[in-house]
Amino acid sequence: MFRRLAIFIAFLPAVLLAGDRLVVDDEAFEGQAISAATALHGKDKLVSLTKLRTQLKRARCNVVLPEPRKDRLQPREVYRLVRSSTVAVATFYHCTKCKKWHFDSASGFVAADGVVSTSEHVVDFEDDGMKDGYLIVVDSKGRVFPVAEVLAANADSDTCLLRVAGLDLPPLPLNRDAEVGDPVFCVSHPDGNHWMFTSGMLSRFFINHEAASDGDKPPAKPRVAPSLYINVTAEYSPGSSGAPVVDECGNVVGQVQSITSSIEDQKDGEGKNITTSFGMPLRSCVSAEEIAKLTRPAEKRAK
Repeated sequence: MFRRLAIFIAFLPAVLLAGDRLVVDDEAFEGQAISAATALHGKDKLVSLTKLRTQLKRARCNVVLPEPRKDRLQPREVYRLVRSSTVAVATFYHCTKCKKWHFDSASGFVAADGVVSTSEHVVDFEDDGMKDGYLIVVDSKGRVFPVAEVLAANADSDTCLLRVAGLDLPPLPLNRDAEVGDPVFCVSHPDGNHWMFTSGMLSRFFINHEAASDGDKPPAKPRVAPSLYINVTAEYSPGSSGAPVVDECGNVVGQVQSITSSIEDQKDGEGKNITTSFGMPLRSCVSAEEIAKLTRPAEKRAK
């Protein structure tokens, strides 16, 4: 349990709640998040990515996980529940080229009191164009919170738990009993389109041996220790890394990790490769079991 620090900046709504309907202005959302993060930076409330990365070797932490929910919900109820616990985990950085501050959002969800779960590669990535970088969290109300520390992480499974100062959102339980064929839903921020809701099913469980890639660059360590992953048909795109994939009760069954697609090439008359067809996108997620392994003990849950 962590003491909450009331460190956040509220601003004019770039997200508007009309009844239960959330209307997002992505451009205003990003601009206001930058303004709020700039204010936090001016008050020396942000922790540098350089410091956070020194904490990525922490293997486990004392976190109490909530009990899974048992009541099935309608899709619109799932969305309202999950969006309130889903966040944008964003890199706020000073660009070396244009000298301006930028906001580059990935995804995450509240896993315990004051704790956000996201992908390890959201913290550890190539940052050649970054002068000064920090991690912030933004909720669906537009509030901005500083990431205070990395509690635990595993580069092989691409999992990470962050302590977020002042965060007061309800956590989503983990479901470690999901099965192939179960309906699933995802709330994420694909390509900067914040709080996008998609649905599908759990397609399979598999053992992952491949490291997460950083854009077009191959990972320095292409093979990693095996981890339990799932494939889902719920759609997402880059920017969704770390997002929750949940069941009909709003329990997390997996966390977005990657998307790949097979491509069939043939030679044209000049001997150059031309793409003739694209295969089915494979959407891979870290299983809830792997997220739970970051806690000590992994089996401990709140009543």
